[in-house]
Formats: sequence, structure tokens, C-alpha cells
Amino acid sequence: MSVTVAETVAPAEGVLRSSGRDFWRRFHRDRLAMGAAAFLVLLVLAAVAGAPLAAEVTGHAPNAEYSSALDLNGFPLGLMQRTYDAAGEHHDPRGQLFVLGADRLGRDQLVRLLYGARVSLMVAFGATSLAILIGVLVGIAAGYYGGKVDAVASRFIESAMAFPALLLAVGLAVVIGAGLVNALVVIAVFTWYYPARLVRTQTISLRRTQFVEAARSIGGSDVHILFRHVLPHLAAPLLVYGTSIVATNILFEAGLSYLGVGVPLPTASWGSMLSDGVTSGYYRFDPALALVPGAALVLTMLALNLLGDGLRDAFDPRTSR
Repeated sequence: MSVTVAETVAPAEGVLRSSGRDFWRRFHRDRLAMGAAAFLVLLVLAAVAGAPLAAEVTGHAPNAEYSSALDLNGFPLGLMQRTYDAAGEHHDPRGQLFVLGADRLGRDQLVRLLYGARVSLMVAFGATSLAILIGVLVGIAAGYYGGKVDAVASRFIESAMAFPALLLAVGLAVVIGAGLVNALVVIAVFTWYYPARLVRTQTISLRRTQFVEAARSIGGSDVHILFRHVLPHLAAPLLVYGTSIVATNILFEAGLSYLGVGVPLPTASWGSMLSDGVTSGYYRFDPALALVPGAALVLTMLALNLLGDGLRDAFDPRTSR
């Protein structure tokens, strides 16, 4: 029996190693996906290390307001401009440089953009992780046990999907109040059902496979079968799906912050920066106030979607574009 097991495991490990090499080879050939991955790595580094570094180099805290960054009429500095003199009429050639200008309160846009990346990524990834956790638990139970469990879970998922998510999310956010953790929870509550549907469908297919039937026939418990045999096969589709959920959740968080029910002020987030630039009307005189956070949102979402496409094609070459 030991010889048979060894002979069975060795080829399986070889297949996994070969599959992993094929995945990386296909992914490495996708230049768009590689570029997107590089952009996201740089974005995370900029948020984690670049934000405090920028604050240290410029001497500008993310929430600090500088009256010298506003002219006599209260208009903020533009791109690559130096602070005004005491009279607020002319730029001081030896004044502090604001690389991306200032907002209507005289806060440094570059520093706030980098700290805003921290908040947006933290909420998006945290909400996505929580949504996937809930979705996996509900979906795997529905798909594996079937019957009444599947019927109840499926109706629950369909009912949740029937309601307008953003409208209810805004209402819930107003009730529980603005906050970083609150925004994370609100987003997760209205996005968990997408991974739940995916996991349910995949689990229904996997529970009929020979290796699951074999594990059940030798007395494997449901917990052992689910975590040892079913969940590993869900990792790839969840990884691909997770990238698209993160992109959606970044926009979700920006929408909540734009409406003033997400991350509370004066904490910087891309949504609140965009809202501040647009609602104040200063974007008409300095388009960068709206374009800078807007471009950050667009580029990040584009990179996440390109990465998701690349991962999907690398895991399953039959879906290649």
C-alpha cells in the first residue's frame, strides 16, 4: 500500500510543479498583465513607504493647512508652484514647492494623494477579504450539502443581489456613521454574494469528482474534504475574481467618501479629494484638483482589471484573448 501511495503522490506533485511553471510562463508573456502588476506593486510601495517619505521631505503633514498655499483671493496653488508671500499676491521664489498644488484649504495634494492611496487600498482589500470569506463560507456550504441548505442559501444570495447596493450602502453608512472600519464593513456586506455564487457553482462541480468521492469513501470528514480537497481548487478562480472585486470596491469606497459617508474627514481618501475638488468649484480654475485623484482611481482600476484578465488567461489558456 505504501508503494502505491508513493507512486501516486509523486506524479501528482510533478503535475502541480509543471502546472505552476506553465502558469508563470503564460503570465510572464502577457505584457499588459505584467505592467499592471508592476504598477500595483509601485502603488502599494508608494502608499506604504512613499506617503511618510513625501511628508518628511516636503515637511507637509497630510491634514496640515498652509495659508501661504492660498493667494489673496483664497485660490490654492497649482501644479509645481511655490507658496505665496505674506501679502498673498506673488509667489515666493524661495517658498515651499507644492508638486501637485494645494487644495482649497491649503493642504498638499501630493501628500494627501499618497495617504489617500493607503486608505483606499486598505478599505478595498480589507472589504474584499471579508466579502470573500463570507462568500466562501456561504457558497461552499450551499454547493457541498445541496438540498435545503442550498435552497436557503441560494434564495438569500438572490435576495441580496436584487437590492440596489449603492443606495442601501449609503443608507447603512448614514445609520452606523462614517469611519474606516464602518466603510469596510458596509462594502463587504454588499459585495459578498458575488464570490458566494462563484464558490457555490464550483463546489457543485467538485463534489461529484472522483477524488472527493474517494475521500468520502475512506471516511474523510466534511471539514477535511472541504478544506483539503475542495478549497484548493477554488483558489485560482477566487484569485482572479478577487482582483475585479478589489477594483469595484475601490470605486465603492470612493463613492461613499465622495458622498461624505465613507472615510471621515479630514482623513485623506481619493473619493473625498475628488469630492472636495468638484463640490468646491475650484476644479474650474485648477482642473488638477479633480483630475489627479480621478486619474489615480482610473489607473488603479484599469491595472486591477488587466491583472485579473492576465491571471485568468494564465490559469486557463482556453480563455486567452
